[in-house]
Amino acid sequence: MREFSQNNNKLIPVCEGIQGHKMKYSALLAFGMLCLSTGHALSATPTTSPELSYPEMMKTISGLQPLTFKAAHEKHQVLVFIDNQCSYCTYVVKNVDKYTDAGLTMSFLTVAPDSIRDSVISDMARVWCSADKQKSLKNAMVGFLPNNDATPACENLVKAQSDFAVKNGVNVTPTMVVLDNPPQVIIGSQPPDAILASLHAPQK
Repeated sequence: MREFSQNNNKLIPVCEGIQGHKMKYSALLAFGMLCLSTGHALSATPTTSPELSYPEMMKTISGLQPLTFKAAHEKHQVLVFIDNQCSYCTYVVKNVDKYTDAGLTMSFLTVAPDSIRDSVISDMARVWCSADKQKSLKNAMVGFLPNNDATPACENLVKAQSDFAVKNGVNVTPTMVVLDNPPQVIIGSQPPDAILASLHAPQK
């Protein structure tokens, strides 16, 4: 897991050893990220505090065209914010079948840190423009980009994904949002059993 700052263009490791803690929040993506074990803020507060309803926010996410791996026996839907130069994100995508086998439908959106924004957007736009997006994402996360070019439409879509993430306070990759109602946020590349255990744990 890593934290990036949109202000100083640095990538900073954060919260080592306590990644994967579940967090509560009042709006779907109004991230004020806290490690529950310490109570210390991990990220800057969001630039907005969205007050859209759950269905409205789900519609907004759908319009960003997340790349989805569907679980055959779905228990939860998980939205994951990633960039293709994040090793922790690579772990999640590489093992996506383990998540879907556990009943977690996994959807991915791009968030591009300022320091690598152009390259991430260029790379991920090629993924979203490819004929086989799932295969292309898996390959891109290990350094093999699809042969196709990115159209302006795909670049704008990926920019919109990243802008949405940053606007709502995402500055840790990967950030997982379990799209229950209310949703839950989990920081880091947590395995499926840890996610399920966290969701089923008694609320504090």
